[in-house]
Amino acid sequence: LGDVYKRQLHELVNYYHIGTDLSCAEAMFMACNEYYHLNLSEETRKMFSVMGLGMQTEHSCCGASTVAVGIIGLMTAKEGQTDVSNMEGYQMIAELTEFMLGFYGTLHCVELQKLEIVGVENPCHAIVEALAKKLEELLTNRRIFCPANGGQLSC
Repeated sequence: LGDVYKRQLHELVNYYHIGTDLSCAEAMFMACNEYYHLNLSEETRKMFSVMGLGMQTEHSCCGASTVAVGIIGLMTAKEGQTDVSNMEGYQMIAELTEFMLGFYGTLHCVELQKLEIVGVENPCHAIVEALAKKLEELLTNRRIFCPANGGQLSC
């Protein structure tokens, strides 16, 4: 992808999603893994891979959204602490959910696929790109990730 220009998260999502066989969830996972230098395993990729197409049923939550929530958890949960202690993660997930509901009116995969978005053939491409932009904004604003710091977490 080149050393001269570091792609933003949404550009990586588009790279992995548009014109490929990857689902929205796989594209979000691959992009986050690369962009945030997470070095997550192939086993982790396989775990997230079935979340695309609304958990493969189209009747569940958007797969890219589900992966984004997982990435927030990975980056905000503290070692040895229980889930109930992760207020920062909860706040970010609430903001991400409010963003999706505010812009698209739903998190439901099949409903998202039916949306008509001006200028795009496949609404999922625009939705996943917007979701990636929002995730990057949330993580950068919370100083969980600093691109200027060589991709280090918790700067």
